[in-house]
Amino acid sequence: MKAKLVDLELMERLAELTSAAADYCYQCGTCTGSCPFNLLNPSTLNPRKIVRSAQLGLMYEDPNLWYCSTCGLCEAKCPWGIKIPDVVRGYRQIASEKRKTPSKFEEILWMIYEDGTAFPGSSIERAAWTEGLNIKDASKQKVQVLLYTGCAVSFDKRLQKIARSLSSVLSVAGVDFGVLGREERCCGDVVYNIGEDAFLEELATENIKRFNKSGAEAIITISPHSAHMFKKVYPKYGLQIPAFHYIEFLNELIEKDKLKLDKPVDGEVTIHDPCYLGRYLKIYEEPRKILSSIPGLKIVEMNDVKENAICCGSGGGRHFLEIHGERLSHYRIMQAAETGADMVIAPCPFCIQNFEDSIKTKRLSLTVKDVVELVNQSLGGVV
Repeated sequence: MKAKLVDLELMERLAELTSAAADYCYQCGTCTGSCPFNLLNPSTLNPRKIVRSAQLGLMYEDPNLWYCSTCGLCEAKCPWGIKIPDVVRGYRQIASEKRKTPSKFEEILWMIYEDGTAFPGSSIERAAWTEGLNIKDASKQKVQVLLYTGCAVSFDKRLQKIARSLSSVLSVAGVDFGVLGREERCCGDVVYNIGEDAFLEELATENIKRFNKSGAEAIITISPHSAHMFKKVYPKYGLQIPAFHYIEFLNELIEKDKLKLDKPVDGEVTIHDPCYLGRYLKIYEEPRKILSSIPGLKIVEMNDVKENAICCGSGGGRHFLEIHGERLSHYRIMQAAETGADMVIAPCPFCIQNFEDSIKTKRLSLTVKDVVELVNQSLGGVV
């Protein structure tokens, strides 16, 4: 068996791309032992091997690299807090530079380039959900707050209910907001996770121009993935407008008594902490505070919450891949069912899509809602 040679150039490139994230790993294996996809599908994904390859300057070309959801649970469990998802993205960036990404991702990138979305649909349909709501077009008039809808929510009829609920709530609170409508484009989360940096820079730069033109003083998002992009990634491309996930924004409105949640919503709910809302943005308490302020609701926690929450399986670009094996969303929805709750609260469009599919597959009686849907219900709003 021919020995692999250390590639010093590759080692330096990975250190540059990942801020030398792998340097402090001492190979305890906690990451592989805690990887939820590896636990459900043994020997499929080995974070320890990925990090060790980076330490040794070895190219990691295992196709299973693309199975990683970048959920960050491995990082949360790591004794040294090593940013293992950054190492995964580093290898993906190198694969992208060598044109060795999965063919499905090549297709996705072309869809975003040509029509601004990775989801089935056309930009001319992007604002269809706003019909009859009298929402400002931020591409044509100034607004104080820009509501970034996101691709999944714009085109999926189930998810459009979230956008309509949020719009209703913002209107009740007297917020001057608008959407970009047809001018809105993909936030680039999947581009970022594929590792296509050159295209990401182009996409982010054009999006920032649109945001600035709106005159907005703040951007709020529905998807935690978009919030992460605008908070953590876009600033290096020049975004200066503060960005928030809507959960943060609504929590502040409630604390300032600009929203009165007085109509009871009876039932027991259990809260799922989406990876990019929780481990990436550290937003754990706000959803619970909001739900606790709704009369009639009882919160029952499932196993593995907050920083220990199990991923739904959609992050890191996995949403667009056909991945065989036991689904993470099946495992997580069974954890929800074990609480005896009537409803799963998941403030992330991807999580909602996955959980609703798993509920049907597992034939459970649960329903899935976003936080804002219950807020709107408590305000007496109709969607």
